[in-house]
Amino acid sequence: MALLDKVKIFIARRRLTSLNIKGDGNALEQWIHGKVRQEFERSREFRQALGREQLGEITRHELREYQLHRFRRQMAYVMENSYYYQKKFKDLNLRPEDIRTYDDLEKVPLTDPADLAAEPLTFLCVSQSKVMRAFTTSGTSGTRKRLFYTQDDVLNIVDAISAALRSVGMSGADTLQIMFPAVSAWDPGLMLDSACKVAGLRSTVCSSVDVDEQIRTMMEKDTKVMIGLTSFLYRITVLARDRYDLRSLGMKAIICSAEPLPEAMRREMRSAWGCKILSQYGMIEMGLATAIECEAADGLHMDEADYLAEVIDPETGKHMPDRTPGELIFTSLAMQGTPLLRYRTRDLSSLIEPPCQCDFVTIGKMGKVQGRMDAQTKIGYGQKIYPVLFDEALLSIPGVLGYRLVLEREGYRDKLTFQVELKGDPAGKAEMIREAIMQLDEIKEPLENDLISEPEIEIVKAGSVAFAPKSKVIEDRRKNYEGTERPKAP
Repeated sequence: MALLDKVKIFIARRRLTSLNIKGDGNALEQWIHGKVRQEFERSREFRQALGREQLGEITRHELREYQLHRFRRQMAYVMENSYYYQKKFKDLNLRPEDIRTYDDLEKVPLTDPADLAAEPLTFLCVSQSKVMRAFTTSGTSGTRKRLFYTQDDVLNIVDAISAALRSVGMSGADTLQIMFPAVSAWDPGLMLDSACKVAGLRSTVCSSVDVDEQIRTMMEKDTKVMIGLTSFLYRITVLARDRYDLRSLGMKAIICSAEPLPEAMRREMRSAWGCKILSQYGMIEMGLATAIECEAADGLHMDEADYLAEVIDPETGKHMPDRTPGELIFTSLAMQGTPLLRYRTRDLSSLIEPPCQCDFVTIGKMGKVQGRMDAQTKIGYGQKIYPVLFDEALLSIPGVLGYRLVLEREGYRDKLTFQVELKGDPAGKAEMIREAIMQLDEIKEPLENDLISEPEIEIVKAGSVAFAPKSKVIEDRRKNYEGTERPKAP
C-alpha cells in the first residue's frame, strides 16, 4: 500500500466511532447510542426536544426523539438544497417544526423511486466538487438510479458496516470473505472491502462462480465470516457440501445479502456449515448497511441512528401497526449528497418494536422482506404469487439449487411451468416438486376452479445453466393479464 493511501486510511480511521466500542453489550446498539449522545451534546435543539440538560440512560423514547429531531433537520436541509424537494414542498405549507410525533410523518409526501431515476441531479444537495463517489443501482425493479455520496457519507457507511460486523462476532483477527458475483453496475464488494480496510478488519474478495476457487480461498485466507448474495451462498453450499467438510472450516457466521433468506435455505446452510446464518438488508439509496439479523432470527435490527423506517398501507399511506405487513419506507437521516425523505422501497415488510430476545433493548427491527410489490403477479381470478411464496416449498427439497417460473396462457387458463435446477439423482424429484407446489393455496384454489392448468415441472441438471446474479424468477409471457374476474371458456 502506498504511503499516501496509508495516511488517508489513518486519518479516516480516526473518525470512526465504531472502533471505540468497549466492554459487554451489542456493538451495533452501543454505536447507535454513541451517536445519540454525540447529538445530545452538540445540539441545543435536541436537548430542548427532550426537555432536559442531562441525557442519562438511553431508552426507546430517547432514540425515537433523536430520529424525529434528525428528520426535522434533514427536512430543512433538503428544502434548502434540493431542487426536487423545493418543488415538492412549495405549495404544502408544511414546515420541519410541524413534525413532532411519529404519526406526523404521514404529513410529508412520499418520494417515488421513478422520480430519482428520472432526474437524479435534482436530488443532489451539494456541489459536484464535494461528491466523493457516485453509484448506480443494479436496477432490480428495471429502473436504474444514480446516487451521490460525500466523503462524510462514505465514512459514515464504513462506520456502520464496522459496527454491524462486530455485532455478529467478527474481530480484527478474523477474515471476511466477500462473495458478490458481479451483481450490479456497482459491485457492493468494493464498498465492503474498502470499509474493512479503513476499519482495521481483514477481508478478501472472491467473485468467482467456481465452487473450488471459493473453498480454496476460504482455506488460504482462513475465512471466518462470509457475506454475499443469498442465492449464490446457497448454491456454493449445495455444490460443495458433498466434496468438502464445510464444518471443519470453523465459520463464525454467514451473512446473506441483497436477496431474502428463505428458512429452507437457512436450515440447509446451518446444517452444512455449523454456524449462524444471518440475513442482511441494504439499499444503495440508503447507503447499503441498513439492517442485520441477530441469532433470534425474528427480524433485522436497523441502524436507527442513520435511518428512520416506516411501514405503510400502500393504498392509504397510513402507518401499519407493529408486526403488520405493508410497504417499507425509509428516510436517510444523515446523508449529505443524495438525502431521501420517506423513500418508497416497494419492499413488503413490517416493523417490530424492541426489546429483542437477543441483547438489543432499544433498537427496532424490520421483519423479513416478504417480497417486492413490483415482483408480484396474479394467476387465476386474482391470486397473488411472488418468488418468496415458492422459495420455502421448492428449496426445502434436497438437491434443488434454484428455479424459474414461466407463465403463459392456454385458452382461458394460465399455464405454469417450473424449470428447476437440481443436483443429484432426479428420480422421483419432479413428483416431490409438484406435490410441494400443489400444497400452496394460491395454486390449489385456481386449479380447483379450472382457471389454471396443472403445473408442469422441467428438471434442469445442476451446472447446465450459468449462474445469473439476481435473475428474474418469474417470467410472465401472458399479454394484458387482469385477473379481476373469471374468464369464460370459448
